[in-house]
Amino acid sequence: MSEAIATPAFARSRKLAVADRPLLLVKRAGYAVLGLQLIAFLLWSAVMYDRFSQTADFSIYEQGWVLIAHGNLDPIGTIQTFPFWQNHCELIIWPLALLYWVWPHAVTLLWLQDICVILAEALAFTWICEIAQRHRLSGDGALLAGAGLVLIVADPWIWWSVSFDFHTEPLALVFAMLLTRDLVNGRRRAWAWVAPMLACTVVAATYLVGIGVGGIISSRRSRFRGIAFACIGVAYIQVVMLVHGNRGSSLGAFAYLAAGAVGSTPSLVALGIGAVTHPADMMQALWVKRVDVIANLAPAGLVGLADPFLMPVVLVVLLTSILYHGLLFAGPIFQSLPVYLFLPIGTIFVLGRLMKRSRGAAQILASILILQVLGWAAVWGPHTATQWLRVSAPAAATLARIESQIPESAQVVVSQGVSGRFAGRADAWVLRGPGAIPISGRETWFIITPSQGNEMQSTAQASALITELAGPIRATLVIDANGVWVFRWNPPRGLTEITVPANPALLSAWASPLAPGTASRPIVSGPTRDWHLTSTGTAGYVADGIEWQEPPGLYEASVTLSTTGPVNVEVWNDNGNILLARRSIPVASGIQTVALPVDATTPYKAFLFSGWGPFRANYFPPPPGQRLEVRVWSAGGETVNVYRAELDRAGQ
Repeated sequence: MSEAIATPAFARSRKLAVADRPLLLVKRAGYAVLGLQLIAFLLWSAVMYDRFSQTADFSIYEQGWVLIAHGNLDPIGTIQTFPFWQNHCELIIWPLALLYWVWPHAVTLLWLQDICVILAEALAFTWICEIAQRHRLSGDGALLAGAGLVLIVADPWIWWSVSFDFHTEPLALVFAMLLTRDLVNGRRRAWAWVAPMLACTVVAATYLVGIGVGGIISSRRSRFRGIAFACIGVAYIQVVMLVHGNRGSSLGAFAYLAAGAVGSTPSLVALGIGAVTHPADMMQALWVKRVDVIANLAPAGLVGLADPFLMPVVLVVLLTSILYHGLLFAGPIFQSLPVYLFLPIGTIFVLGRLMKRSRGAAQILASILILQVLGWAAVWGPHTATQWLRVSAPAAATLARIESQIPESAQVVVSQGVSGRFAGRADAWVLRGPGAIPISGRETWFIITPSQGNEMQSTAQASALITELAGPIRATLVIDANGVWVFRWNPPRGLTEITVPANPALLSAWASPLAPGTASRPIVSGPTRDWHLTSTGTAGYVADGIEWQEPPGLYEASVTLSTTGPVNVEVWNDNGNILLARRSIPVASGIQTVALPVDATTPYKAFLFSGWGPFRANYFPPPPGQRLEVRVWSAGGETVNVYRAELDRAGQ
């Protein structure tokens, strides 16, 4: 027995067992952290859903999901007026529709997305631990695994990705991770993940191209399958384009790379030739968006780009987002989610190789990478709620009360910032801006939230629509509380559409998004021409939030009001929080119109958080122009009535 214990094989196995303990502890701790993160994701999604913080993207999927579950196997939605399958060829929604009958609430989609993100993280972490295990004898395995875990769970963009509605990219990412890992390890079952990955979204075909290119350049063993995967990805994109299955992801935004006009539809060949023959266009686009390039890559470990296998898929995903015309997809968000999980794996590969050459340099680099991702988390993590949870609890309670009152057969027209939970019906329309709204002829409900959620419609357009509904359209006001306006309307026979005003100059004070405050209350009874805000006797703004989005220039503001005591009529530039004009009115016992000139020639940039220091990112900018707001202030103790306000170009 003593001789057996002393054998070299036993000594080696004991040494391995001792060396495995730190890595095993990190591995167990990592899975526990991912479990806690899953719980946090699920709770966060429930909060987001409870607060009606889902927008038009969520509406598209909820409508399709619900219609398919109810037997409409080829639904043509009203959020996007073409067959649902043509959005991004997301065939996975058909089998997922069965989940509706397990839990018939659209939060199921958010929870499914959360689970898929965590599954992808768990696969990435497992792969990282396998890499780290090769270095366990040197004592660096636990460090590598721990560094990889931090790069994954501390990346704020993963939180931002799960906060932005529901998308099928996280579902595809699970299969992409399985396919890539099996390809690296030479497993034949890698082929099994191709079909389900492509069924999630045509966007996943770009993942497949990147994975295939990585297989081609990294090793002979994976070269043949790499070529096959890349060809399948390109062919699938081409087939989907031929059958018009990519109407939600047109190549028109990349036309400039082929020296074409943005909005035209170039072929893949034309894009490839354009990128080769006009590389300056691509380099210029990358340089202009260099802040977002770094923001997408840095938290996940920039050095991972040195890994030849994973570098192509990271670059394909990133370039697809960055080279899209404009800033819409350049900022870190769900489109680049594969970058945030594949790149940490590549980073650990690179650190592992460096360990063999210079252990000290690798440890220093790992420490720097951990510190910088914690910096990104500290700067951007606290802004997750302010960016995505923009519906107040009182407004959400009002919306929940209304949601239960709307018949399933009714048409719903809803502001895009809160549209998600109202889209689970055959006839739902999202307010994104001015233009025509089709009317189906059935009972129609309008839910308008000018100051709640991530809105695309300007507050002036929303306020003007509210006035139109209460006035000429003669809809019934159901509720106006907590920034939520709800109207019920039975359209006259033969009416097929109504129009949302584009640039209204005249706005009703009672329909302003922020008013009334503590110093006023609305009077919305009797003829609509007499509706107004009246003071409560408290000092403060009787009216505010009456605002327009206008270019710099000279204007004339006018306010129709009455007052038994002194009030101030003010015009502010909300972009810079600058008082532009003020006029004191001593008394106006009858209804009078007060005018004052406004010099708004100085442009101010609207504030949009972009981080600080090295932790910066640029997102889609606010609407162009200046937010010019009319306010009426009272010292209290007087009776003040504010009816309407108007903003016109000077001299008109």
